[in-house]
Amino acid sequence: MPAAEPTLPQDVLLALRQDRRADAIELLQRLQGLSAAEAEARIDRYLEENPPVPLRGPGILASSRFNALIWLALIAMMGLVYLLLIG
Repeated sequence: MPAAEPTLPQDVLLALRQDRRADAIELLQRLQGLSAAEAEARIDRYLEENPPVPLRGPGILASSRFNALIWLALIAMMGLVYLLLIG
C-alpha cells in the first residue's frame, strides 16, 4: 500500500479555492522546489481527489461585490415595480 501523499501547503490550497490554478502550481513549485510538471501533477491529483464545490447562494454574493450589487439593484427595481403597480 503506497504511503499517503503529504497535503498541499495552505497558500496553495487558498489559491485553488480562489480558482487560481496557475498561481497554485507556481506557488507549489517555489515552496517545495518541484519542477513545473511535478507541481502540476500534484495539483491535478489533489483536484481529482477533492473536486471543487461550485458556489451557491450566499457564497456567490460573498465571492464578488459585483454580484451583490446586481442583486441589490434587482431587489430595488422589484420594489419600484411593486410601488408602481399598486399606485
